Amino acid sequence: MRHVTQSLGSYISSFLTHKFGIHKEKVTVEAYTDVGLILVSLKQTYYVANPISRQCVEIPPLPRLPRRADIYNPSGLATRIENGVVLGYKVVLMKDTTDTDDISLLIYSSETGLWSFNTVQSPYLLKRVAWFNPVSLNGNLYWLCYNNYRDHLVVSHNLYATGTESDQCRVIEFPHLENDVYFRRAFTTSQGSLMYMKIINEEKDDGSLGLKLCVWRLKSGKWEIVSEISPACIKSGLDYFPLAIKPFDANKMYLWSEMHKCLVSTNLLKGKFRRHKKLECSSDGRILSFAGDWSPFEHLFNPCFSRFALPHWLHRIPSSPPTDKLRMRIRLRKRAT
Repeated sequence: MRHVTQSLGSYISSFLTHKFGIHKEKVTVEAYTDVGLILVSLKQTYYVANPISRQCVEIPPLPRLPRRADIYNPSGLATRIENGVVLGYKVVLMKDTTDTDDISLLIYSSETGLWSFNTVQSPYLLKRVAWFNPVSLNGNLYWLCYNNYRDHLVVSHNLYATGTESDQCRVIEFPHLENDVYFRRAFTTSQGSLMYMKIINEEKDDGSLGLKLCVWRLKSGKWEIVSEISPACIKSGLDYFPLAIKPFDANKMYLWSEMHKCLVSTNLLKGKFRRHKKLECSSDGRILSFAGDWSPFEHLFNPCFSRFALPHWLHRIPSSPPTDKLRMRIRLRKRAT
């Protein structure tokens, strides 16, 4: 096992400088995965990379779109894992649409080496799906969306589903929608599950209102509450912003303290809060780091955001079958020799 000594942001910045040099500023990190692989783009070219090992694979060019007016945005990266080994990945672009009950995807599969179009059906009419920044977990992508009533929902699709499920998506409501006005919430992943964190209103025994930090786990398409604490230090919904839950310990949560401008951790079993310096070694030898300057108020009107952590293991990017152009290059190279 390899212990990392930098934050994910530091690894990505160093990798982009190493790989793209003077073009670094034109490169966009489009998506992250739960196994540490990232999707980056430079103009119309996409790459799947491991920023720690610096392994990088260029994705074949996009196919010609059925209609020139169609806009497909880079959305997510899903992986297929068996026995802890990454066997394949899929690059996902989503068509920009509104007021629809289907979602149009353009998908590249590492196992076929080809792009394909796929339309997945939603059981409900969706006003809009946020194509950017989905959570990638166990071959699924989870997007934020909302319906015509402005209710925020989660829409998910298993990129490795077979049969009738291959063209279906699932729509999941958030718990406590009535507490949805000013309080930040966040997705994260921990121990192989999708986790949802939110600070909500709580009516006390004396009739007054307080605040409660709640954590849910998605299980079989439904949210189950796993933690509820009422820390005395949370005075308003803007004091603390949930960021992530430790990937290997679902009882450890990280938040941003707006008052102290620092990273804060809490044990959900004990309810104790602890402030961390910019760089600090945790008890198990891993590193806690908050990279760069960030203000939650810049994102106050974004109803949900997600954070990713470095994985436990260093995964290699699986190879793809050679494309027709690559086969031609190989043939020409053999003839030349």
